[in-house]
Amino acid sequence: MYRHLIAFLVVLATLIVISGCNVRNIARRIYATHIPNAPYDAVIIPGMPYDSATQQKKGFNARIVWAKKLFDGGVVKNIIFSGAACYTPFVEAEVMKLIAIEMGIPKEHLFTEPKAEHSKENVYFGWLLAQQLGFKKVALASDPYQSFFLEGFIQANVPQMGIIPIDVDSLKKYYIPLPKVDLTSAYVHDFVPLNKRESFWTRVKHTNHNNLPEAIPEEYLK
Repeated sequence: MYRHLIAFLVVLATLIVISGCNVRNIARRIYATHIPNAPYDAVIIPGMPYDSATQQKKGFNARIVWAKKLFDGGVVKNIIFSGAACYTPFVEAEVMKLIAIEMGIPKEHLFTEPKAEHSKENVYFGWLLAQQLGFKKVALASDPYQSFFLEGFIQANVPQMGIIPIDVDSLKKYYIPLPKVDLTSAYVHDFVPLNKRESFWTRVKHTNHNNLPEAIPEEYLK
C-alpha cells in the first residue's frame, strides 16, 4: 500500500516539475490552437473550494476574473460554472455565479452545474449541460496547469471542446480581490467533505484516469 503511495507521489512530483518547466509554452500552444475558433457559445469554468474564512485562494479569483474578461471581450457568449460543495460547505458553481453577477455579468448568461466533484467531471457534466442548453461551440477555461492536465482527456472524450487557458504571462493580474456577496443560498447544511466520503485512492482514480460516471451519449458528440 505504502509503496504504491510513494510511487504515485514520485510520478506526481515529476509531472509537476515537467509541467512547471514548460507551462508557458504549453499554455501558449493550447491558447493559440483554440482561440481562432472563438466566439464560443459557452465556456465551462471549473470550480475551486470557497473558504469564507481565508477570503479565497488566488486561483479561485483568477478563474472568475478570466471568465469575465472572456465574456466582456466577446470570446464567449455564456458561462457555465461547474462544481459541487467538495471540501467546504459552499457549492462552488453557485458561489462563482453569485460573484460573477456582482461583477456585472448579466445573470441570463450565467449557468451552474453543481454536481462535479473532480476535474474530469467538470468537463463531463459541463459538456452535457451545455448541449442540453443548445450550446454547440463549447470551451473549457481554467488555469494553465489544469488546462494542460485536462487536454488529453478532452481530446480523447470530447475533441470538439476548445480550451482557453488563463494568460500565463500576466496570471498575477487576475489575482485581484472579488466583491463580497451574500452566499447564503450556496451554503450546504449537513455538509460532509469529499475526503470523508471518498478514499484517497478513489479520488486519485477520478483525477488521473480516463474514467467517467458513464460514457457521454453519442448524440451529444455530434
